[in-house]
Amino acid sequence: MLETLTYVSNANFFLSSQKIYAHAMTNSHEKIKLPLGRMVARTALTLVIMGGAVASGVAAYGTLSARAAQTVDQGVAPPTVVRPIAIKMQTDMTVGRRFAGQFEAPQETVLSFEEPGTVSEVYVREGDVVSRGMVIARLDDRLLMAEQDRLHASRDAIAAQVELAKRTNQRQQRLLETGHVSAQRVDETSLRLAQLTATALELEAALDAVAVRLSKTVLRAPFDGMVGQRAADAGVVAAPSAQIVTVLQTGTARFRVSVDPDLAQKMTMGDSAHIVSGARSYPAVLAHLAPELDPVTRAQFAFFDVLSNDVPPSRAAGEVTITQTIPAVGAWVPLSALQQGLQGTWSVLTVSGAAQPVVGRELVEIIQIESDRAYVRGSFTDGALIIPAGTHRVVPGEPVQIAAERF
Repeated sequence: MLETLTYVSNANFFLSSQKIYAHAMTNSHEKIKLPLGRMVARTALTLVIMGGAVASGVAAYGTLSARAAQTVDQGVAPPTVVRPIAIKMQTDMTVGRRFAGQFEAPQETVLSFEEPGTVSEVYVREGDVVSRGMVIARLDDRLLMAEQDRLHASRDAIAAQVELAKRTNQRQQRLLETGHVSAQRVDETSLRLAQLTATALELEAALDAVAVRLSKTVLRAPFDGMVGQRAADAGVVAAPSAQIVTVLQTGTARFRVSVDPDLAQKMTMGDSAHIVSGARSYPAVLAHLAPELDPVTRAQFAFFDVLSNDVPPSRAAGEVTITQTIPAVGAWVPLSALQQGLQGTWSVLTVSGAAQPVVGRELVEIIQIESDRAYVRGSFTDGALIIPAGTHRVVPGEPVQIAAERF
């Protein structure tokens, strides 16, 4: 090949030289009057150009021949080394489902006054520890105290009238026996005594009502706990049921979470779980399930007792993982072993063959993805070898070498 190129190159240069020489001769015939010295110079220049072309062709041929002689046969590349893993077939899979929820106090109460009035004192602040029966706040009770004093005076007046009516009735009874008064007069005194007695009882009931209203001007802690939000200060005119403070009961905290109703039916009271909030994990047990579904989410509430004294504040978010066993034949494989194909298909690369292992492709169906692994099913059998990672290094049908140390 190199010789042919060289000959062609030399011929081209020769033809070019011939054309130049012919052109020169033509010009010499046309211009016969040119001096003989100039014709000899042109002929010499033509011969020099032809000689240089021949020399260049010979040099190029020698260089290409030397490079071809130095070429070394690289040979066939060795098989790619792979470290396959064996598939372990299962009849079911155990997966963990995470549900978000919040921490809550055992009891949380918003304290407010039943009676309207002006708040005279609020004795606690946020975060204060309170005990059951401790006074939290008071209303201005001067009007009720005045009403109580008025009722006491009225009761004393009625009591005096009742005593007079009793004595009058007794006298009329004795006069009736001697015939000095009629029975009508005795009836009038008897009924007057009954009327005054009823009025005295009414006043006693009114005094009891005022006493109850006075007790409701004092706000007390319903249980041992801690003050949450304080919504009112002294001097505020509080309407009935207006929030004053919030009290959270101390004790075993609970975790409220909304779960799938089908999963809730498989849960048992006392099941253990771990609740993760931030970077910490808290042990817990299932305390009870709500008897009805949430009307909005159509989910069922589950309540876990947190077995720790050091828990996040109320309404802090967290996640609980609940394990569930699902019947499904398949195997767990690393996510790095999966290859995505056309139209949403997935596959894994298998290794088969005892004498000469060869890469194959097996289509799989993904059932569950969990962290860095996936539960898949396909036509492979238990113990089949798959390539767990680096699937881009080989292709189906390629011979490979199995490493001595496998995953």
